[in-house]
Amino acid sequence: MMWEPSFCRVLAALAAAAGLGHSATGQLTFTEVATEAGLVTAHSPPRAFITDSKAVMTAGGAVGDFDNDGWPDLFVVTGGLGPDRLFINNRDGTFTDEAAEWGLTDAHWGSGVAVGDYDRNGFLDIFVSSFSRTPDGPPLPGAHRLYRNNGDKTFTEVAAAAGVDTSSPEHSDGFGAAFGDYDLDGDLDLFVTGWAAFSAGNRLYRNDGDGSFTEVTTAAGVDPENTRGFTPRFVDMNGDRYPELLITSDFGTSRYYANDGDGTFTDLTKSSGTGLDGNGMGSTVGDMNGDGLLDWYVSSIWSSSSLPSLPGTGNMLYLNDGEHAFVESGVRAGVNDGGWGWGTAAVDFDHDGRLDLVETNGWSDALEDDDFTNERAKLFMSVGDGTFTDQADACQLGHVGQGRGLVRFDYDRDGDQDLVIFSFNEPLELYRNDLATEANWLTVHLDTRDDTRLAPRGVGSHLVVTTDDRQLVRSIASETTYLSQSELSAHFGLGSHPGPVTVDVMWANGTTTHLAGVATDQTITIFGRAADIDGDGVVGFVDLLMLISAWGPCPDPPAPCIADVDGNGSVDILDLLTVLAGWD
Repeated sequence: MMWEPSFCRVLAALAAAAGLGHSATGQLTFTEVATEAGLVTAHSPPRAFITDSKAVMTAGGAVGDFDNDGWPDLFVVTGGLGPDRLFINNRDGTFTDEAAEWGLTDAHWGSGVAVGDYDRNGFLDIFVSSFSRTPDGPPLPGAHRLYRNNGDKTFTEVAAAAGVDTSSPEHSDGFGAAFGDYDLDGDLDLFVTGWAAFSAGNRLYRNDGDGSFTEVTTAAGVDPENTRGFTPRFVDMNGDRYPELLITSDFGTSRYYANDGDGTFTDLTKSSGTGLDGNGMGSTVGDMNGDGLLDWYVSSIWSSSSLPSLPGTGNMLYLNDGEHAFVESGVRAGVNDGGWGWGTAAVDFDHDGRLDLVETNGWSDALEDDDFTNERAKLFMSVGDGTFTDQADACQLGHVGQGRGLVRFDYDRDGDQDLVIFSFNEPLELYRNDLATEANWLTVHLDTRDDTRLAPRGVGSHLVVTTDDRQLVRSIASETTYLSQSELSAHFGLGSHPGPVTVDVMWANGTTTHLAGVATDQTITIFGRAADIDGDGVVGFVDLLMLISAWGPCPDPPAPCIADVDGNGSVDILDLLTVLAGWD
């Protein structure tokens, strides 16, 4: 079953007619509280790394509930002067660095981060791209790290054994990374970008389901060269369940790879109307205009001057027009000038039901010109008519510095989304969202441990929340942006709607879950259950009838086979036994 964007467009029009706006949300302000929260750390590359041309573009981290206690933790790449940091959430608004206790003791020239449960043991693992295995260098290929979460508050580094320690055979290259299930086999595959020229460092790794990966870039139709890659992202952009591969890249080389559904991709960059950004850095995906389709926002350098390597195109907002076609609307939407933009996220910060955009900023002006002197991070708030206004000053988002990575998460579990900004050779900053409002909200996490057909944490799923007069679409994809990854959750601002609401999950294997009467102002977890074929939350007679009616071999992909509970390609006695065992 596909998610239905046309129906979402109708409800979006109803929402606009209802005049839902910022008046329902109150005042949005941010407070910088890193020290108060115990997130005392700085990106500190050693001198040997700083002299490397790639170092100035680094600083990132990732959010993940690494101990499965229901509270988001934070992994921080320090740059190499000391070990990376693992800040475990104390559930009281503070964090404690437990990196050493968890076995993260090595210092290295770290770059980008991706988080996902690659081995399906129920705990989030960490992939870190790196340029050198030691703080003293030299830069060499083969330095990437894959930290397997053992489930006992320890990690084991297994990149070489898993086959993902080297993405470029020629150079020490590797920037952003993303986990995603591109072949819909239920486990997480990995893409790693490379920025260095002639490094052939953009690589796709297929998860073999046994703890190892196979490099399949060229076989899958992806060009490992000719892309100066920074930020990859797996996300289904056309509703066929198979995630596209979006690669945000420097020097006009961003790529839009459409998933063919057979393990291969087709480069549709030109025909899709994307790839217009001159210096793509970070990206985010979300329904930016409320029409039910996922749009692609790319941060790219804006400049009043123009050089061959710095055309100054500014940010690009690719609005989805359906069937892999996009309309670039950055200038019209008011989000084109983001300075020297890097990390970005699409978040409903003020709970008015519309996605806003936040973006880091920063560069050493001595290297270019004066366009970026003391320029703040950008906070583009949605006006509701398809345009945005920068409200960073008014909302006290005061970051001025060498911002690179950025993540969003609800670290204090108060319902609104907070921010962390990672900066090159500067301290980390945590901006707590102090939203003063009575507006409502809902945050959804997905748990797929009981259904091996689905990727861990529901990666690849689309969610729709329906109120009396509108429908809000979110996705849980790889959640990556520049060198960083945000919380694996779907967050919904609901304005003045008190609830209850209806929540629909369109899982990546074609099954659905429908929950009615869901109360607002809470964080919930929705479980994927293989035996619940009709997705009503109960395993019963209807599921049995659906299984019997689908008995026999499954149709060829990409057609779904939702009654194939065990995923063996046929609806048979094993599926029947599973349904009977799960009977409610």
